[in-house]
Amino acid sequence: MSINIILLASIGIVSYLCFNNRNLFNQLLFSPYATIREKQWYRFLSSAWVHSDFTHLFVNLFVLYFFGSAMESFFKVSFGNLGIAYYLILFIGSVIIAHIPTYLKEKDNYAYASVGASGGVSGVLFAFILLQPLEPLYLYGIIKIPGIIFGVLYLFYSNYMSKRGGDNVNHDAHMFGALGGMLILVLFKPQVIPNFINQITSLF
Repeated sequence: MSINIILLASIGIVSYLCFNNRNLFNQLLFSPYATIREKQWYRFLSSAWVHSDFTHLFVNLFVLYFFGSAMESFFKVSFGNLGIAYYLILFIGSVIIAHIPTYLKEKDNYAYASVGASGGVSGVLFAFILLQPLEPLYLYGIIKIPGIIFGVLYLFYSNYMSKRGGDNVNHDAHMFGALGGMLILVLFKPQVIPNFINQITSLF
């Protein structure tokens, strides 16, 4: 079975359990304050298996299904049986990297908490964009634009909303998860950089 499908199922099941179990929800969410004071470092990862509601869960699983499947296939072609491990490192590494800026910013804020797989999902999505920058994506599910344009707009929007604040969304996790995913892909497969440049320059 696809490791991406197993990943999706595990996130869906744990998130659903947390919807009905507030204690479990609180034990798994990302709390920088509890992480450093209680040495609960697992929260860097466990929070990706917790979501605020069904809409939040659906959007993350929907995006991860399509782009995670593509990246899993790419790693299997590139690394054979080890491709599964490479894909998991991409997702898990992106989740952890996504949380680092928030941890540093909020580690003394006992009231701060966040949940969701968005950091890992962003990492997988942006790894795909780095691999296939001209592949069309759909802004708001309707407007068809090249992946590279979507990526630039996404990063600018995340940075703007992070500075603006006030919407209870961890935009830093989106932005740094995306950057983390691209970094991990480059470390695994450095030739994606010249491939990316060749695809972009082919437009001119």
